[in-house]
Amino acid sequence: MCHALLCAAPRVAFVESATSAILFQGLASRGPKLAARNMADVIVIGAGMAGVTAARALARAGLRVRVLEARHRVGGRIHTLRDFCEAPVEAGAELIHGARAQIWPEVRAAGLTVRPSPHGMTAMMVDVGAGARWLPIALLDPQTWPAFGVLRRLARTEARDLSAREFIERRGYRGRARTLAEMALASHLPGSLDEIGIHGFLADGVLELETGLDHRVNEGYDRVVGHVARELDIEFGFVAQTIEWSNDLVVVRERDGSERSARAAITTIPPGVLQSGAVRFEPELPQAKRDALAAMVMGPALKLVMRFEESFWPRRLALVGSGVGPVTVYWNVFYGSKIRAAVLSAYCTGPRAATLARLNEDELVATVVDDLLRHFPKARPKLAAWRRIDWSRDPFASGGYTFLRPGGAQARARLAAADTGALLWAGSETATQPIAATVAGAYASGLRAASEVIAMLVPAQP
Repeated sequence: MCHALLCAAPRVAFVESATSAILFQGLASRGPKLAARNMADVIVIGAGMAGVTAARALARAGLRVRVLEARHRVGGRIHTLRDFCEAPVEAGAELIHGARAQIWPEVRAAGLTVRPSPHGMTAMMVDVGAGARWLPIALLDPQTWPAFGVLRRLARTEARDLSAREFIERRGYRGRARTLAEMALASHLPGSLDEIGIHGFLADGVLELETGLDHRVNEGYDRVVGHVARELDIEFGFVAQTIEWSNDLVVVRERDGSERSARAAITTIPPGVLQSGAVRFEPELPQAKRDALAAMVMGPALKLVMRFEESFWPRRLALVGSGVGPVTVYWNVFYGSKIRAAVLSAYCTGPRAATLARLNEDELVATVVDDLLRHFPKARPKLAAWRRIDWSRDPFASGGYTFLRPGGAQARARLAAADTGALLWAGSETATQPIAATVAGAYASGLRAASEVIAMLVPAQP
């Protein structure tokens, strides 16, 4: 079942202005095919949160905006399932992270409600090798306690950037303490201990993410992005293959050779897609941009959303975090809700997600159910329905979200830099405040990129 906004047919309606007419004359030398195309003031590539936020800000500034989206819905990696049970279930981004998330005004303006999704002492179980236990009990274990302050110790790390593995080994964590330290550094980020850089971890605000209070949108996360996109004209099904850029013109071509052109453009194409070579830039991107992309990893993220005939976990349980076994986190999706559907989301990142991605669907379901029985040995789970979501296999994502390699702490700023003429950059991978690689970060990046375009195209008032 699709929300009407998300399944709307493509709508593109632009009226040429005198400015465009002048610009078309300049395009004539590029050939009749391009000169014949209507040209917008701005093209925004991608209708995820960053793209629609930028497009709305530009439209409100009086610019003619054309949004190009490869999918046939808005949201990108925000994707809400409305046919899985009687209430919305998130297949993509799930949470609003912390009180400082920039999207809170949009949530309120859309008239949406939220419920907390805590990961603190009273609502979280962890498994560091002794089975799933409530967090206070697990931390008081003498074998676990030495790693209790690992997050505080991060802020005092050396001037030289370290990998997460180097950081852990320098502090001599062993056994369950090491497992807890590995969970603190790698359970959120979709990468291995060798790939994760400590400086990037800190610069990205992951400490705030892991210690703040999260919330879920009761009506579904897609309602937030849908609220922002509600007034936009979006051309769905446009898969960008080539982006030609200069100081005063951007031309975007898709596979069949059709083109869209504008005085400026904002790209929100995810790094995983760019790193795959699916999009070609003419001329080639500057070395600083290529270095920034090389310093990022668009790590794998996989979910198995499961609906059971009845719940077999404690009512007060919000999540189970595991440092061992095939699954990173189990979310109790309707924790704190009046909805009684028994739904768990098995969320896997990094190497564990890559391992599970190689299984067929029956093998994946069997593996996850067996893992649940390890956490809840007395349970008799009766699985009623499931849905597999693998963002690494999505050709328009090629991964879940980004983190930074050792030495890459400045990569997000370099990717965001306005150093490619009339082509500007947005997306969660270009933001750091307050937390990088989140929906709120994507939202903030859209506003930032829109302001750069407005400064470029809109004459300053006397």
